Amino acid sequence: MDKPLRRPVSNAPDGPLLSCMEKIQRTLNAKSLFSVMNRLESLSKQKGLNAHVSPSGTACYITSNMFYIEVQLEEDGKVMDVKLAHLGEAPVICDDLLQHLRTKNYDAFGKILEDLSNLYQIPGNSEMKAKGYLALQALEKDLYSMSLLDRTQDVNRVTEVLHGKVGHLLPRTGGTPMNIEFYISPYQVLEAELNPGSQVCGTKTVVTVEGTDTFHKLPLSPLLVDSQAGKDSNLAFLPLTDEFSIDLPAFFVLKFHQPIPMSSSSIEEIQRLTGML
Repeated sequence: MDKPLRRPVSNAPDGPLLSCMEKIQRTLNAKSLFSVMNRLESLSKQKGLNAHVSPSGTACYITSNMFYIEVQLEEDGKVMDVKLAHLGEAPVICDDLLQHLRTKNYDAFGKILEDLSNLYQIPGNSEMKAKGYLALQALEKDLYSMSLLDRTQDVNRVTEVLHGKVGHLLPRTGGTPMNIEFYISPYQVLEAELNPGSQVCGTKTVVTVEGTDTFHKLPLSPLLVDSQAGKDSNLAFLPLTDEFSIDLPAFFVLKFHQPIPMSSSSIEEIQRLTGML
């Protein structure tokens, strides 16, 4: 259990043992400080990360070359605070990770650890990986600015999905990536109208960055010129010049929670705009 899983459990020689250990850990309800620390250390190593306990024994640091997570606990094992810091940034309170640990949802906590690690799966050294993260931040800022265009204060989520520039956008918070809800069916719209308190869920996608074998020009700063659309309702963006971009072995990715149907003409248009096949 001290070694990270580099391959599927079923293919590993010690696969049955690891599988049993994981099931036991998921079943045990960690209550004491020792058991919570042990669970955090084990989960971190399973995700390929390092874990260190502070000399006081009440703080656990989950680290990689690009980010670290600080978990503060009380003597009885209760989680007090969780902070996340990316390379070169000050640590910030991470509410999503805090809630997962307080409710002992270690599966969700582990999924966020994977998402954070995947942000830096870009070929190259730490500097290249950090540039990829900056590019993702630039894209996120532009998308968020676009989501605010023509938006009124009292707009509801369904209206944003149907008529917003990008749909209903949830910015990245801590370890949870940016999420965009971009489609909702007529039946769901009707359900939302008839049951105002119901939380209907449309089709969503996650915004992230991934490594690739070829270089692509990615922005290092937001490119949206201003918060106002042009006269023809088209948004104005700065060109991807050397001043505002960098060539990286990475590209932006929209990850869908489930496959969605798409017309061949839309696929061809996306290929034309992105230059990807």
